[in-house]
Amino acid sequence: MRSKRIASFLLLYVLILIFLSSCHRMIRAFKPHSGVVILYSAKPDTILIKKIAVIPFRTGSLNPVENGVVICHLTGQSFKSGKIEPDSGKNVTSLFHQKLILNKSIELISEDTVNTIYESTDKNIVDKYDFSLGKIIGGTVGADAVLMGVVMRYEEREGTKWTVNRPASAAFTAVLLDVKSGEILWKMRFDKTQQALSENVLDIKNFIRGGGGWQEVNHLLLMGIEDALKDLEK
Repeated sequence: MRSKRIASFLLLYVLILIFLSSCHRMIRAFKPHSGVVILYSAKPDTILIKKIAVIPFRTGSLNPVENGVVICHLTGQSFKSGKIEPDSGKNVTSLFHQKLILNKSIELISEDTVNTIYESTDKNIVDKYDFSLGKIIGGTVGADAVLMGVVMRYEEREGTKWTVNRPASAAFTAVLLDVKSGEILWKMRFDKTQQALSENVLDIKNFIRGGGGWQEVNHLLLMGIEDALKDLEK
């Protein structure tokens, strides 16, 4: 009888450890208040990246909107549709550059260099905006990996820091692609519409972090990108 109790206790202990371990992975991968979800991340010891190129993010998916939802043609992720400003892809690309350039463990290929190659690439390849584009540009600039993605929603706030008719809202998906193998090393999504604290008091950390009040869309995006890159740097 005693041996059965010990066996039961050990089984329960193992199950608790497995549960806590899975919770840790979920917490690391899911940051709902910043709008970030890490969909996939390769083990650090399998990644050898010295040079990264950020390819201009595409503005909008090639797939049509259906019932208020649009699916990203690059990653298959679905998002609530919304307004997309013409320069939103360029803006998100620049925000990633701002944060990645601070990482001294990698060499970030200049935005101008990548843009020059991007603009000279065959228009049919650019218009398809798939992983073949990443491999072509990455190979041309000598990158080990490329970061690329699609902006699915980009709505600036209507109003001021203290009162709005419509809050800032944005969504995008991004992948880090190994140039040689074509394998995805990292994949994430960002989807957030700012809420009033009265609607979501759990968002108070990001409310304070954002300077209080209603944020502009780029500020909303920048915090999400910061959180996403923290996972990539682990």
